Amino acid sequence: MNDYNLTNKQFLWAEYYIQYHNGTKAARLAGYKGDDNALAVIASRNLRNAKIRAYLADRYKEFAMTSDEVLMRLANIARASLTDYCAEDGTVDWKKVHKDGYAFKSVKKGSKLEFESKLRALELIGRAHAMFTDKIAPTDPTGTKEFGADTRSDLIGRLISSSAATATDGEIEEADD
Repeated sequence: MNDYNLTNKQFLWAEYYIQYHNGTKAARLAGYKGDDNALAVIASRNLRNAKIRAYLADRYKEFAMTSDEVLMRLANIARASLTDYCAEDGTVDWKKVHKDGYAFKSVKKGSKLEFESKLRALELIGRAHAMFTDKIAPTDPTGTKEFGADTRSDLIGRLISSSAATATDGEIEEADD
């Protein structure tokens, strides 16, 4: 807090803003006075304050995930197996479930574990590595036809028309011998 020279209210406002993502509510909780309109003005001013913005940026960096961490978690989801979360006696190892909670879509203690989609995790990993292309054939400049979808006669017709367009006075130029 001291590194940013924030007042106590500014510091509290920033912390509440991080928690609730609502500037008006953060202003009220930090002890600012006024109706919702006045608190919204305070929140707007705080969001434009360079010291508060610097503090928020640094605090958000603490929560940010690197791209490597995202890929690691997706890989864990793709590789997850029910046996990874079972104790030797066949019961669920709830400590491990809690630790790797992101691998589960839903958890009902004592009855049900539902994994996140392994296929979706693999898809996201593949996209991160640019392994897939959504569109294979480029379209012509008008966007009406894909070049890869052309028939042989379409290509020949296009070549003939482009040759004719380069001719002078409607006649194709002949090369000098």
